[in-house]
Amino acid sequence: MAVDARAKGARTETTVRDLLKKHTGLGWERVPGSGALDPKHLLKGDLYVPGRTNLWCLEVKGYEKDHLTSHLLTSKTPQLVEFWEQTVRQGQQVVKKPLLIFKFDRSKVFVAFNDMPNSQDYRCLYYKHETHEFYIALLEDWLKYEQPEFVT
Repeated sequence: MAVDARAKGARTETTVRDLLKKHTGLGWERVPGSGALDPKHLLKGDLYVPGRTNLWCLEVKGYEKDHLTSHLLTSKTPQLVEFWEQTVRQGQQVVKKPLLIFKFDRSKVFVAFNDMPNSQDYRCLYYKHETHEFYIALLEDWLKYEQPEFVT
């Protein structure tokens, strides 16, 4: 049976939206049109908090296979880097910090971010590929220990 990529993406966005609602108490919603709006609307990425000034551009990706493998060091352009480039590009279009939230089939939810962690109380990875530098952690750990501000 073929997997409908759009439906899978919508399910992943809904999973992440609900997780963010639980951890932040904010009214997260999916961006209309999957973030395909013109940047003048200040809505890029996949999730946002309506009626508030969002500080981050959140891109959400769900995929079948684990991309946190040796491919990060051996592939010319790993899929994770392509996802990060899209997140950075969309964040620049709306002048917001990039935040990539991702998972693969039956995995926990991960986050990629470019600010050095403030806390030493959770595990994270530092990754550099050409001009891109970012950290990767479990989303729940990052939310718990970093307690990021998402809106003003």
